[in-house]
Amino acid sequence: MSLYSQRNRNSVILTQQGFRKLRAAQAETDLWNPITQSCTLESLAELTGLSTHTLSKVHARKKKVDFRSIDRYFAAFDLTPEPGDYEPPIRQAKTDRALQNTAVSWELAPDVAGFCGRTAELEILRRWILADRSRFITLFGMGGIGKTWLAAKLAEQVQPHFQSLVWRHLEPIAHPPLPFGDFLDDLIRDLSPHSLIPDSINGKIRQVMKCLEGKSHLLVLDNVESILEEYQSPATSETSDAEPQNPDWEAYRKFLQHLAQGRHQSCVVLTSRIEPNLIYFLGGNNSHIRSLSLPGLPVADIREMLGVQGTFQAAPEDWDRLADCYDGNPKILNIVAATVLRLFNRNLTEFFRQNTLIFDEICELLEEQLNVLSDPARTAIALLAAEKAPLSLSELRSHVSSSIARKNLLGTLTSLKARSLVNLTETHVFLNPLLGNYLALSDRS
Repeated sequence: MSLYSQRNRNSVILTQQGFRKLRAAQAETDLWNPITQSCTLESLAELTGLSTHTLSKVHARKKKVDFRSIDRYFAAFDLTPEPGDYEPPIRQAKTDRALQNTAVSWELAPDVAGFCGRTAELEILRRWILADRSRFITLFGMGGIGKTWLAAKLAEQVQPHFQSLVWRHLEPIAHPPLPFGDFLDDLIRDLSPHSLIPDSINGKIRQVMKCLEGKSHLLVLDNVESILEEYQSPATSETSDAEPQNPDWEAYRKFLQHLAQGRHQSCVVLTSRIEPNLIYFLGGNNSHIRSLSLPGLPVADIREMLGVQGTFQAAPEDWDRLADCYDGNPKILNIVAATVLRLFNRNLTEFFRQNTLIFDEICELLEEQLNVLSDPARTAIALLAAEKAPLSLSELRSHVSSSIARKNLLGTLTSLKARSLVNLTETHVFLNPLLGNYLALSDRS
């Protein structure tokens, strides 16, 4: 009897053990991308002879595939699948039925029916959650870059693998923000509807951690920067008579630390305009704590996103210029597209001829992110904008005035990088392109 017949014909799924074997083998090849920590589906398809659709099903480990596909995949890396590397679909069918009972609380999560692009980021995030079992993931980037939408799309895709999904939008609709104790009460009601809520804050935190340990929950905390001390306005944080925007920020910070370091079987996903300090220091090589800085959209994704608004008249170089000018920021690109649609009859070329790239709605979004910066951070940004070119650290130090102590320069740059306002390489510092364009045009006016 053939090996294929012995394996119950086309009725197997890849196990986590098998997936890890394949990933380890892939990491030893030239196909492996050390930045994304993966191989592209296209490169794997070329090597294995399998379609990208089949490979996606194998990686998802949810739908059965022909055993010959598993066998061919392993053979491409000189491996032979062993019984522990796959399992019959009977066991998977039981799992699927159980996963259909996922309890969901979307709260203020957006409807992402029109979502497009971000395939690379989604693949990375799914791998972190489903294969690596990461417990704490932060998506951070500039306002408008699409963090909330990506988190919502990700939650839709991985939701069946958890016993419940709870989404919480932390930015207050009206001030003051929700007190920390009330936030915990609300969270416990969703995580464990029939449990008693303790009176003390410490008891409530222990109850939340117990919920996350007892069942696999997917908890999404959106707009975390609104409860972080490091994102408060300088006018608030430096004025002794002013009330802090969020008096509970220290309690929230400690709670996030418990979520990141605790031993539980759930996954917590944060979205934030700034990478929280505690995540920056706790992460390192810890595979359970991850951060992903969201870049702008590439041209192909921009064209697909704006295509729902109709066909734009544009030369290929116009699309490249659009991506460069606005750093692929989806929210700003939609603002621009609405203007081109309303005033230029979808003619992108004519829009660029007017040379009015930054207007009020864009200014508001960028000013919102500049207003929370400290004076040293503003000074560093102004200096980078004035030079109009990347600067080495030594060049930047030579330009630093007494307003930024040299010993504090690296801390200032780290803070700006955490906000995605500057980019740091091993040798140079340069301004976010969108912010640079905005400041350049502001100077002219």
